[in-house]
Amino acid sequence: MYALKATTGEIVWEFYLVPKSADDQSRGPQGATPLDMATWQNAAGDPVTGGATWTSYTLDTVTGELYVPGGNPGPDFAIGLREGENLYSGSVVVLDATTGAYQRHFKLVPKDWHDWDVSSAPSVIETRGGRKLLSVAPKDGNLYGFDLYTHTLLYRVPVTRMENDEASFAVGKHVHFCPGTAGGAEWNGPAYDPRTNLVLIGEVEWCSTVTLQSDAQIRKVALGKPSSGMATISPYHTYGVPDPSRRWAGWIYAVDADSGAWKWRLKSNYPILSGMTPTGGGLVFFGDVSGNFYALDVTSGERLWGHKIGGAIGGGVITYTTDGVQKVAVATGFTSIVWP
Repeated sequence: MYALKATTGEIVWEFYLVPKSADDQSRGPQGATPLDMATWQNAAGDPVTGGATWTSYTLDTVTGELYVPGGNPGPDFAIGLREGENLYSGSVVVLDATTGAYQRHFKLVPKDWHDWDVSSAPSVIETRGGRKLLSVAPKDGNLYGFDLYTHTLLYRVPVTRMENDEASFAVGKHVHFCPGTAGGAEWNGPAYDPRTNLVLIGEVEWCSTVTLQSDAQIRKVALGKPSSGMATISPYHTYGVPDPSRRWAGWIYAVDADSGAWKWRLKSNYPILSGMTPTGGGLVFFGDVSGNFYALDVTSGERLWGHKIGGAIGGGVITYTTDGVQKVAVATGFTSIVWP
């Protein structure tokens, strides 16, 4: 990842979320980092891959710290080729925004073998209880709350269907698990309503099945070709074989920011990829992949209004005022080879 000077486009610093290889090109000053190959232990010739960032980062304007979510390690499913913790994949890495220097990290998905990226920007929250909270939801189906004063985990709360999530993968063995590789929270992260002290997260309930390739088969994949470690790979199923879409669903959980206790939850017939947008008037807006757009009572989760507005909703929801009138805007028409 890189930080650029807005006026000139000059690279101010760069930072690697996985160990830098000798032949990686340097494009700017590297932020100080303790990262080396010790947490990967790959065999000679096995590349270190993964750890990419999907979406936005989060800037704490008080401390000048940048919170960076890191994706899954690669190959996605074959942990035998990448022993160790695989830092800083599956983590939120905290950097000095000015220099790119490493400050600390929060490892969320240890030894990831399910393609459970930390795919959305985390939220930095001042809670009603006086905590400074890091709230983050990876694709692993959990909502995490970290105390940023002590850097300790306060809670880890399941917020979608969890099934067979600890089962190991093996050659010739079909493993069905939830959330699947397209399950959990995708690219829109948690929202916070200060009126109720609730963290709100939209989730996907969609399970996958993976059958593992042998290490020898994985090593035969040419550079630049998809290499997830899955034996049943196809153009449509590179990262696990998903259940039929008639078996998917979505969830919204409203969780107390200080304790992690969920106050209400709502199940949808369709995955929820959109952002969650609470308002000062006690509403929360969101949409699903069937094009349904809703307003709920943020205190109780009661549905107050809904309308089918067109194509699938996969982006954020904004609210703004113009000429003294408050409006809400959302984009429809999300399409993807992964989402039928």
